[in-house]
Amino acid sequence: MIEVEVKPSTRALAQGKWYRRTKFHKFFAKMVRYFDRAISNIYLEFKFRRQPIDDKKIMFLTSRGTYNCHPRAIADEIIRRKLPYKIVWVVRKENVLLKEEYPEEIETVRRGSYEFYQEAYSSKVWVDNSVTFSYLFAKKRPEQVLFQTWHGTFGLKKFDATVNNNKYWVKKAYQEGAQTDYILTDCEFEEELFHTTFWEKSEALPYGHPRNDILFENHKEEADKIRKKVREYYQLSEDTHVLLFAPTYRDNVEFEYEELDYERVADALTEKFGGEWIVMVRYHFMDRKVKGLAALGGRIVNVTSYPDIQDLMLVTDIALTDYSSWIYDYFFTKKPGLIYAPDLDDYVEKEREFLFPLESTPFPIAKNNDQLIENIKNFDENHYKEKWQEFSDKMNCYEDGNAAKRFVDKLEEIMGK
Repeated sequence: MIEVEVKPSTRALAQGKWYRRTKFHKFFAKMVRYFDRAISNIYLEFKFRRQPIDDKKIMFLTSRGTYNCHPRAIADEIIRRKLPYKIVWVVRKENVLLKEEYPEEIETVRRGSYEFYQEAYSSKVWVDNSVTFSYLFAKKRPEQVLFQTWHGTFGLKKFDATVNNNKYWVKKAYQEGAQTDYILTDCEFEEELFHTTFWEKSEALPYGHPRNDILFENHKEEADKIRKKVREYYQLSEDTHVLLFAPTYRDNVEFEYEELDYERVADALTEKFGGEWIVMVRYHFMDRKVKGLAALGGRIVNVTSYPDIQDLMLVTDIALTDYSSWIYDYFFTKKPGLIYAPDLDDYVEKEREFLFPLESTPFPIAKNNDQLIENIKNFDENHYKEKWQEFSDKMNCYEDGNAAKRFVDKLEEIMGK
């Protein structure tokens, strides 16, 4: 963990917490936050934006704050090539407390800390998977390069300014889009989507998605190691089959809908496919429902805290979600996927519109537990393969398991070897 000796008042100033150290902050909480942030931005401008840039330093930032997603795959490729880069990884406070492990070649820095800004403004390259640099009020210097990798595949849900109710997020997305040099894409559909939302002027890199490389045959040896690690971590025997259920995060947490009947699902899977089945459940790390998973036990395993869902996909035999984009990563395994969308109509009307109809995907859709059980019992592998190919052709996808290599080639072009 990167941490330098800094006076408490100086650290508070950089982190936007200076005025909150006084006794008056409780009376003017909102005003104080704006005041602190404004003072902090002025301080950062004069303190860090004038320091020399290290042409061999790269900062990785993910919304989850763990060693995950496309940045992880890119960092692993840098390490594999033994490139002389200083890799700085931004972590959340809770990840520090969990003592998550990182490769020894990586230095970590706490999100939003004094050290974060110091390292950010001296890095040649920034790599983000959301609009997190803007959320942290980091403004790229002209000499720096910002790569946006995003965190989904195919982009089922609309997220532009016309439909997104989170106006603050939209504001930050425009800010980050304006300073993004390159946007990573894995298909023609996605490239058009990015250029018509927040990254109009960013150069598209048609490389594929680095985090999906592990799902392809040319990474079988590495995938086998990860698969073994996950099974050992959750004490799963080799003949235990896995359904991974990972629903999307809802902005409107008051949505009420029929919860998944885990036991019935596990029974149906055994009846249809045979063998022993468990259901891995992974909610968004900020979802309140995570608290209720601890009491499930038995054939239900809470995997919410596992850092990277890509690892979990490697032990998954069947994928299940509602509207989350991870299933469109899993898509490349060509293994079965299912949709459980009990609030479909309300979700589209009140929360998010879709960029393409769910019915166009190869995944059978259920709006309640009874329908889901029927979809499991009636699953037709041949029909699924036909629908899979139709959808793949429609998206004009260019994933092939070599995205990280292409990305790091680009980094070498910018940073040198």
